[in-house]
Amino acid sequence: MPFFSSPRKHTPAVQKTSEIVMFNYRRPVRARQVALGSSGRLWLVETLDAVHGIWVWQDEYNGVDQALDEARLSA
Repeated sequence: MPFFSSPRKHTPAVQKTSEIVMFNYRRPVRARQVALGSSGRLWLVETLDAVHGIWVWQDEYNGVDQALDEARLSA
């Protein structure tokens, strides 16, 4: 009885985001890396609007160090 393997299915690459969240009792802040398609990645610094329960964009950076410093200052 011959062994037949199933053809390989092409699965698209999974785009992942990275996230660093800093919580302060007054103002939660996060730095989040997002994919920009084929043009690279960008770090967004966002604060939590506790009234509406949504993250609000504050600024964007190319490097994680800049984004993390800004998030620390904002917290």
